Formats: sequence, C-alpha cells, structure tokens
Amino acid sequence: MAAQPRILVIGDIMLDQYVAGNVTRISPEAPVPVVKVDREWSTLGGAGNVAANVASLGGKATLLGLVGNDAAAATILDSCANVGITAAVVQGNQPTIVKTRVVSGQQIVRFDREEELVWSYAQLSELTSKLETLVPESDVILLSDYAKGTLSDEVLKLILDLALANGKRVLVDPKRADWSAYNGAFLITPNLAELAMTEAGKGIKNDDNLVVSACQKLRNQFEIENIVATRSSYGMTVVSEQKVLNIPTRALEVFDVSGAGDTVLASFGMSLAEGKSVTESAFVANAAAGIVVSKRGTAVVHRSELESFLKGGFKEVSRNQIEVFKQKNAGRKVVFTNGCFDVLHQGHRKLLQEARELGDLLVVGLNSDDSIKRLKGESRPINSVDQRVEALAALPSVDAIIVFEEDDPYELLQQLQPRILVKGGDYQPRDVVGADIVDEVVIIPLVEGVSTTDLLGQ
Repeated sequence: MAAQPRILVIGDIMLDQYVAGNVTRISPEAPVPVVKVDREWSTLGGAGNVAANVASLGGKATLLGLVGNDAAAATILDSCANVGITAAVVQGNQPTIVKTRVVSGQQIVRFDREEELVWSYAQLSELTSKLETLVPESDVILLSDYAKGTLSDEVLKLILDLALANGKRVLVDPKRADWSAYNGAFLITPNLAELAMTEAGKGIKNDDNLVVSACQKLRNQFEIENIVATRSSYGMTVVSEQKVLNIPTRALEVFDVSGAGDTVLASFGMSLAEGKSVTESAFVANAAAGIVVSKRGTAVVHRSELESFLKGGFKEVSRNQIEVFKQKNAGRKVVFTNGCFDVLHQGHRKLLQEARELGDLLVVGLNSDDSIKRLKGESRPINSVDQRVEALAALPSVDAIIVFEEDDPYELLQQLQPRILVKGGDYQPRDVVGADIVDEVVIIPLVEGVSTTDLLGQ
C-alpha cells in the first residue's frame, strides 16, 4: 500500500459494552433467564466502529464527534489510542452514548443509555475550528449518522460546505427520512430499512427494480452522485449517473449484522482513497461486509483478511466459523499446531511445512496479543496479531489460522477436533495440552539455535 489514506470519520460516537455468560436456570423471581457472568468487554461503536474499521484496514483514522466527560468517554479515548485512531472529540456535560448487550450464545437483552445530543455554542465553535483544520488534511470524509444528534442539519451543512470548498468527497451512512441535509454528498450507503424511511423508498421490498427506482429518485432529488443500497442476503445495488450494478452477497455465514454498515462505509472510504473506482470499491466493501457478518458483536475487518478473501484464499477462521469450517472439510485429515509465531523464522517454517505433510489441512492456532502478554510479559508481542496472521497466511503450508484468547489451545481443540496435534520441541506426547482430544500427537524437533528469543537477543 502507498501512503496511508487519511480518513476523517464524523458522527455519533458510542461505547458498545458486552456482558457474556452462561444460562443454566430460570430466575425464581420472574420468568427470565439467570446469566452467570464470566466475561465483560467493550468496543468502539457507531462512528467509533467506522474509525476502528478504517484503522484495521490500514488507514490513518481521525474520529470527530461529541462525547461526555465520563468513564465511557475515557474508555473510548483509551480504545482509540490502543488501535491507532486519532481522537479529535469534543467533550461536554451530556452523557456518552452506551449500549450494553447481555449475551449467552445469542443476545438476550440490550440496555441503551443515551440522551439526544445538542451542540452548545462553545462546542459548535470548537467543532468548527477542528473541521477547518481536519477537512483539508483528509483524503475522504465519512459521516456515520445514527440520528443521535451529532450530525444536526447545521453541522452537516458546515461539513459539506467545507468539503466542497476543499474538493473532498463525503460518504454518508444515513439514518433519517429526509435526505436534504445530505445534499451534495458523493456517496450514500443506506440499507433497505433506511431506504424505506425516505419518501422515495416508502414501503419498498427487496426487489432489484424497486430498489434501483428509489435510488434514482433520491439521486436526482438530492444531487447525490452515487447511492449504494446494502440489501442483506441480496448483496448490494450501486446506482450512479450512468451505471446500475447488482453485486451478490459474499457472506461466509451470517452470525451478527450489527456494525455491518460501519464496515461498508469504512471499506468504501478506504478503497476510494486508495484510487479505486466506485465499482471497484463496491466489490471490496461487499467482501468486507461478507466477512464482518460472520463475526459476533461489533467487529472489524482486518486488511489481511480482506486481501486473502478477495484473492479467494481467505485463511483466517473466527471461533464462530469453526463449525462451518468443519462441515466444509468433513472427511479430510486436519492437522493442528499452535504458537505465538511472533517473529516468523526458519524454525517456524520448517515446523509448519512438516506438519502440513502429515495430513490434508494444516490449521494454526495463534495466541492473541493479550494471551502473549500474559505468557511472555508486557514487552511482547513484537508484532501485532494482524501482522502475525498476515505473515502466516502468506505461507503455502498454512491452510487456516484461528486466533485464540486463552493461555492454551485446549478449548479451541475441543471445538475443532483435529485428527493430529503437532508440537515442536522435546515434549512427551502425553504431556502436550490437548493430547486427550486428538487421535495422534506428533513431536517435531526444533531447529537448533533458532528461536524468537534468540533472534530478539541478537
């Protein structure tokens, strides 16, 4: 990739919280499930998730929006720093929007903590100052409108006028019935429900001709150059001045559609900033959407995933996709090995090549960044999980990569049920974690004098 695309993301910033656990009984107090909580985490939501997708796809993301002076805002700022997003937020006294989901296999309930966001005079002045600096510096501007108040009519006019004056393209993920405030946008990405909110799309069904007709009316009415309607299992419809294109879905398996629109907006913006046409960008965004809906919760698509998927060699398999992976490869001898693979070296490549020769498929279990920190200390990993996945995916000996968060791969092995488990070193087969799950454990001697620790010490 050439210079990092500079993407400015503006919109409703949220914190998505998850509370996960197991349901084993019904409450004696009311006919509701009792969730025994075993894990809690949070992710960037709304415009924050758009920016997170830009960053994971290799872009230089700047996030601009309105948040509070509270713990949720602090978490958002920390999360931005952790994934390389520049947070140019305006802070005020209103609470940060927080959506909390309770999940046990599937979502049980969601709690929303929010108030309509209203810009004060001082906040609007601060926003204007930031926009006057950031818009000229950006390659593409992405507007993530969740109708929470950040993108008011006044703010939208300010952004679009500045973008026009500086020759910048504006892409919008809409959430309002009246698109007049989006007038002059380069591209808008409504889903079918958002299309149905408009006068032109009222009562619309998921039919090619009806979708195209509604998009053409909206294009003409609001001087929008391109409309890309995302249509779930029907894929995407691109409507431009001289082109109509229907692109079938490329979803691997649909587990969760939350945040799919964020991924579409981010991948479209990245592709356009990298010089691709609207049509080329639509194919990229369609592929990105197909990947992200196969993940649970608010998620991002990594550049290595997308590139592999577009080449037809998608190698990273999420934990949620394991059952589908097993069904597709039923009857094949699956070999498994695992490790950190922090700095890929000759010893790793030899181990992986010999492991691959033992069966029909080699699956590599890869420790997450957090898992490595717990095992090897705060100075590790040297390379992020995205970089490690990309390096492994480039090896012809590796057929699939599964990232795991635990300290060892036992739970992953229980899910995957491979035939052969390979370990490098001088272990006794009976001492290898997961030996009781597989048919056979194979120990492959390490290459003497070659290890990540040795390399880092040189």
